[in-house]
Amino acid sequence: MKYLTNHPVTWLTVVALLLATLFGHFWVWGSLFLWWAYTSFIAGEAFIGEIVNIRENPPLFWTVTVMWFSLGAYYVVQDLAWRLFGIYFDISQLVGINPYGF
Repeated sequence: MKYLTNHPVTWLTVVALLLATLFGHFWVWGSLFLWWAYTSFIAGEAFIGEIVNIRENPPLFWTVTVMWFSLGAYYVVQDLAWRLFGIYFDISQLVGINPYGF
């Protein structure tokens, strides 16, 4: 079995994610989540701890895929809105939940 961890693009992605995290560019993570959602949709399989097939467990497959798409869109929009326009969206304010209790 050929492992993707030896592929140069995989190592480049790991380095890019580390640098993006160090420099606070979370839109890169958002792009990765969007890519995972897209590839899951195309393949009909998602991976979250184990492979989730659309034919075997459609509710879990769609939950994972929609979750990845939502997180990806949120990270990209949030980070770019903050960088370009100085706007910060606090998701807890949007849904009316304050996780900190005040």
